[in-house]
Amino acid sequence: MNPWLMLFVMLIAWGVLTLHLIVKFGVLRRLAPEERLDQPLRRLGSLLGIGLGQKKFLDRSRERRPGIVHAFIFWGAVLLGAREVTLMGEGFIKGFQEFLPLLGSNHLAGFVYIFVYNAFEVVVFVGVLIMLYRRLVPKPKRLSLNWEGIYVLLYIGGIMLTDLLFDAGRFNLIQHWNHDLHYFHSAVYGTEMEWAPFAMLLAGIFAPLGETANAFLYQFGFWGHILLMLTFVNILINTKQFHEITALPNVFLSSLDQPHPPIALLDLEDESAWEEERVGMTRLEQLTWKQGLDLYSCTECGRCYDVCPTYVTNKPLSLKDFNISLLHYMREEQGELFRTGKTSDRKTLVGDVISKDTLWACTTCRACEDACPVTIEHVPRIIAMRQGETLMKEAQPQELNTTYKGLERNFNPWGIGFDQRADWAQGLDIPLMSESNPEDLDVLMWVGCAGSFDSRNQKIAKATATLMKKAGVRFAILGSEEKCTGDLARRSGNEMLYQMLAGENVETLNGYKVKKIVTNCPHCLNSLKNEYSQLGGNYEVYHHTQFLDQLSAAGRLGKTRNLSKRKITYHDPCYLGRYNNEYAAPRKLLNTVNPEAPVEMQKHGHESFCCGAGGARMWMEETIGTRINEERVRQATETGADTIATGCPFCMTMLSDGIASSDKAEQMEAKDVSELMLESLESTST
Repeated sequence: MNPWLMLFVMLIAWGVLTLHLIVKFGVLRRLAPEERLDQPLRRLGSLLGIGLGQKKFLDRSRERRPGIVHAFIFWGAVLLGAREVTLMGEGFIKGFQEFLPLLGSNHLAGFVYIFVYNAFEVVVFVGVLIMLYRRLVPKPKRLSLNWEGIYVLLYIGGIMLTDLLFDAGRFNLIQHWNHDLHYFHSAVYGTEMEWAPFAMLLAGIFAPLGETANAFLYQFGFWGHILLMLTFVNILINTKQFHEITALPNVFLSSLDQPHPPIALLDLEDESAWEEERVGMTRLEQLTWKQGLDLYSCTECGRCYDVCPTYVTNKPLSLKDFNISLLHYMREEQGELFRTGKTSDRKTLVGDVISKDTLWACTTCRACEDACPVTIEHVPRIIAMRQGETLMKEAQPQELNTTYKGLERNFNPWGIGFDQRADWAQGLDIPLMSESNPEDLDVLMWVGCAGSFDSRNQKIAKATATLMKKAGVRFAILGSEEKCTGDLARRSGNEMLYQMLAGENVETLNGYKVKKIVTNCPHCLNSLKNEYSQLGGNYEVYHHTQFLDQLSAAGRLGKTRNLSKRKITYHDPCYLGRYNNEYAAPRKLLNTVNPEAPVEMQKHGHESFCCGAGGARMWMEETIGTRINEERVRQATETGADTIATGCPFCMTMLSDGIASSDKAEQMEAKDVSELMLESLESTST
């Protein structure tokens, strides 16, 4: 080979790539700071499982086959990394692989690696053909049919094919025409040709073409491979293939424990933040560097399409397009960001880049994040943009204004008098915290706004309280001292209202020295358990299904009767499942009342479909596309169930409304898990 030509090619290619990377990562350094380097061992575990193990590609049942193909292409690319090093080194030193640790011809590992890379080049090439077929023939809706997706696959296929041609030509020149070219040979392990069956298969095909043709294949295969590979790494920097560089770091830096960090607690007393419009996110540079890395890492695979309840019901929110819009804007502004750390004023973030209908369509269900193979966190930046719209511009959807007034005046979204909060408990002999000695209580029952004021959800609060009393649990409620946790205010961007409500709740709870809380509402659960610590509230919080499951396992609820007449399916609430990773407890309880329950919907567990109420959508009109709750009820009817069980008051409302508007209004009903438990227990005593 020609060392000077190789040096010239590599200096240009790697020099251009380095300049690009300096700009790209220089832009990230200009974005807002964020701590993501804690707990390195746990992060390494995520990298090994999700990144190198391709867990999210292989776990999802509905995407498993293309996921397997991608996984093998990825694993092939990783394994072939050392091959690229040996080929570039071959341009300078004959037999360069001999100088690599353990990969020389005096080690078995060297011969094994020859077999592995030769086999995986074929595996990757076949995978590329399969992916090209999927893009051009079945054309899955989630994949954008564009030239970029095609030429990226052609590049990868070309890189594999040229290396196979290089080896085939080399083997023929050595075996048939005695060219003085390097190859592995060992008295113990044999020759390289014996360990490269696919290259030898090609060699057999091309051998009859003669010495000149094989010499051409040898040179074309080598230099074609080098040029394709070096061109590819410089092209990918401004395409979706940039994820090949950023995806693994993005997985390593992903959130631990909670699906993502709690929403940042804004300093609302900082006058300069208001003056400089830094409250919430109103400009691109207010993204954190990790959120910028998320944009670079988007593979545009569209897996977020199929799981997003808003996209499935024809609303103007596609998280893939959301990412692409922000990424294109960041590319447009990267020069300005790199130099000054600021963007120009040519476009507004919400309005020109992201439409308002798109921003407010999100239910914050996290289905997109759960499906994303590179752990992109969509919800935090959506909420940050809503904060900018609500706090800086007062541009929230108009129907939220009435809800905000209800929260401000009576501490609940309906605006019902706060002094009526405990009326649901009349006749149940449930004590108030103000009348109790906290040391004599096992838990505080956090009723929530729906359980306190909504007639349908009051039945769930009564059922839960009855079960707890039956089990001998000592508990009390706050009554009129309880206020909305502020979840809907926070998810709709009204951080000021959230901090007011949450701060007063924390003061009340800490005043009573509350340690343990049980609640029917997953949204309350999430706020109390995961977000109130920002304001000094640290509590042991249980969803009522978790607590009832503990009581049932301890034998404190008594014997249940089989509700065999009911065919029960279960709807996983997003804030119980994907936010707090609780899928088992509700199912255990349902199984005690009916051993055949639940009959699972196709979309269940961590792949569950949202009811449409989260992210404050419960309080906004749904005027675009079909209604999300109706789509979820349709999915439930496919199971043949007559009962949809759930464990969330918002889900209860949405599912009940969906049933009422369907043709199953007379044959199907929605029930909380606690109601089914109580029904089963009461039937044993009659």
